[in-house]
Amino acid sequence: MQEKTKIDIAIMILCVAVIVLGYIGLGNTLVDFVCIILAAVCFIVIAVINLWNRLRGIKRPKIKNNAVLNDGTISEIALLNEEDKIIATWDMFEKISLVIGKDIRENHVDVNLNQSPYAAMIDIEHAVLNYAGGSWYIEDLGSKNGVVVQKAIDNRKYRLSSYQPCRLEQGDIIIIGLTRLKLR
Repeated sequence: MQEKTKIDIAIMILCVAVIVLGYIGLGNTLVDFVCIILAAVCFIVIAVINLWNRLRGIKRPKIKNNAVLNDGTISEIALLNEEDKIIATWDMFEKISLVIGKDIRENHVDVNLNQSPYAAMIDIEHAVLNYAGGSWYIEDLGSKNGVVVQKAIDNRKYRLSSYQPCRLEQGDIIIIGLTRLKLR
């Protein structure tokens, strides 16, 4: 059961408990009456919202370890080795921008490829990933060796022009120098 559904059920049970306690009378005062009314209204509102969402077919995203799964949403970036095995990952959940490059002294990048076997081919700030309009985009920051995107949909490789964003999909592979990063 999803977390939001569990919370809704817990609130509804609490509302019923307040209604019952107020009804059996902790003092039959105006406070009891107001508590019963408020609990009943809260119960009805939550029930109607959940029923309305079910009738409209709205489904909540499935959450596991803070990542949205199986709906095409990109939630992490994975560094691949020569055998396509994942050797490092970076979480993208709830982020809007990630700089890809190498950490050197005072600069800070979000996806640090300093320990990559091909680090010599990677600029300090090589590329940036930006989230906008429900999609992730990559942009080459004028790097020496450029950025290539291997699209999952057709398995073709596309070299990016500097400072021209490219929309990304789950399963695409970003190639920076000879370093490959898979979007999952």
